[in-house]
Amino acid sequence: MKKAGRPMGADVAVATRKNILDAATLCFAELGYAAASNREIAKRAGVTSGSLYHYFDSKAALYRAALQDANRLLINAYLDAAREIPEASSVDQLCLGLERAFAVARGRPGMMNFASASALEIQRNKELDWLAREDAEAFPLFFRNLLKRARKRGELNPEMNIDAAMNVLIISFASLAFLQGTQVDEAAFDVSLKAFQQMLRGEMFMRPS
Repeated sequence: MKKAGRPMGADVAVATRKNILDAATLCFAELGYAAASNREIAKRAGVTSGSLYHYFDSKAALYRAALQDANRLLINAYLDAAREIPEASSVDQLCLGLERAFAVARGRPGMMNFASASALEIQRNKELDWLAREDAEAFPLFFRNLLKRARKRGELNPEMNIDAAMNVLIISFASLAFLQGTQVDEAAFDVSLKAFQQMLRGEMFMRPS
């Protein structure tokens, strides 16, 4: 008897789409949007160029799908961490969220570099202008909201400009993503992440007694 459930063809399609998104994420992270080609992405995904166009009708559409996928996974990791400690300070939520997001990224090579570079890539490439604001500015909006929470709770220096602080966090995030992509040893990256967390908490420097 035929088993009830999802058709086998649908499972193959879902798996193929995921392989394409994984390959695209890695190509965009390594080569940048302009240099990455659909042919190279298809090759890494193990499909033909024709099969790739069956799922995505253009490189820009593929970029958007990969970016939405990365944003969803990474930002959900942050939000899930924040929900675990709802009354914690903003910096504690950020530190735990960073740990969770980078743990997710370990299973998706290139995802952190790709996501952190997306805002700049969209500015550079006019064919990505059509991307929705929630796609193009997912991380800036996330960090801005976190900083607004910190200000409302009296946890942010009142003289700190929120947009300037947001830019610093985005640059720091991109630098950590680069480190994760270049340091094969996970323990070495964890040391770097811990140092960044200590800096956020004001524990990097000590005043002489």
